[in-house]
Amino acid sequence: MTYQTHRRVVITGLGVVAPNAVGREAFWHATSRGIPAIKPVLRFPTIDLRIRVAGEVCDFRVEHHIERKLANRTDRMTHFVFAAVQEALQDAKLILEHEDPKCVGAVIANTAGGVEYVLQQIEALHVRGPRYMSAYTAIAWLQVANVGQTSVQYGLQGYCKTPVNDMVGGLDALGIAYAAIRRGAADVLITGGSESLLHPCVLLILGQSDHCATGDDPHAYRPFDQRAAGTILAEGAGICILEEYEHARSRSVPIYGEIVGYGQTNDARGLQAPAYNGKQYARAMYLAMKEAQIRPEEIGYFSLDGRAIPQSDEAEVDALQRTFGADRQYLPVSIPRTMFGHSFAAAGALDTIIAVLAFQYGMIPPTINCEQLIPQYGLNLVQNEARPLSHSTALIGGRGIGGANVVLAIKKV
Repeated sequence: MTYQTHRRVVITGLGVVAPNAVGREAFWHATSRGIPAIKPVLRFPTIDLRIRVAGEVCDFRVEHHIERKLANRTDRMTHFVFAAVQEALQDAKLILEHEDPKCVGAVIANTAGGVEYVLQQIEALHVRGPRYMSAYTAIAWLQVANVGQTSVQYGLQGYCKTPVNDMVGGLDALGIAYAAIRRGAADVLITGGSESLLHPCVLLILGQSDHCATGDDPHAYRPFDQRAAGTILAEGAGICILEEYEHARSRSVPIYGEIVGYGQTNDARGLQAPAYNGKQYARAMYLAMKEAQIRPEEIGYFSLDGRAIPQSDEAEVDALQRTFGADRQYLPVSIPRTMFGHSFAAAGALDTIIAVLAFQYGMIPPTINCEQLIPQYGLNLVQNEARPLSHSTALIGGRGIGGANVVLAIKKV
């Protein structure tokens, strides 16, 4: 394979499994209209848990996407991946049999692994005995299972990675895939993130932290609001087909958008929440914008991290101030996932899908639940109803425990 630099990278296919919809078109319909999807958890009892509401994918039928034997050998997170990859490949009109398998790969992020599968198998071990514990436990719970199963299913022989980076894994996956295609390490990459962490064990643990909203209020995800009390969890998957620009043109397929910049920095705080200042986050914004060669006034929309933890929200505003100065009050910002929750590694991929669909439909989806914004922040927040998108460039930002700051820059082609 010949290595080059500065090849263009475009998005040609989208696949979605989300709490508010399964499928790209239904996802946009719900998200653009501000339809809430956070509800009481239904898959297991939560009466003894502090976290009792979440963005749960309730209308997903695994048998519609993979055969029963494979479903029994894989975790719910991988089921989501199969469904989203199928839709994305169909959307991109990509026939993998016509591609060089050495030039096609996958970069799919995951954070928690196959929690449900491994805990079910541990229960079988202790309740029924070793003979009843599946041999597939050895691989089904690993974060790399999603990329591994996708590679087997589609015969991928090219560039493959599994980013594990808390809440920014999905953005990292897109940035890593973008860099790989840009330098010539691949022509096509199946990219995004998946997460299925809604399990009593996970909710019990995270319910003891100060990162997640607790209780029964489905509207409790309120970033930049005077009542901000943490993030509401979600599950799902977002997959994008990334291609080298000339490769996509040779297939004469529609292009949703182009990735033009990627910035990643770290607060160097260890396993703690993001820093309470925005210095390094602002540097990630600068790096993404510098690589994209875009000016602040060209940005039509910034999809914010919106952690809904007061100190983290304040730090994000600080980063915006450092990057955009007084002009930040004119920059449209939004956190659409307030409708369906934060799905960790899937979140950045879903945010990116929302942004490219915003290009297609010419509108910025809203933020909901935030009726009592902190006035000192001075944010131009798109609230409750979608707003027309006036420019063809967007930024997507995210921050993770451990200090990661990631910003992706995309534009309409």
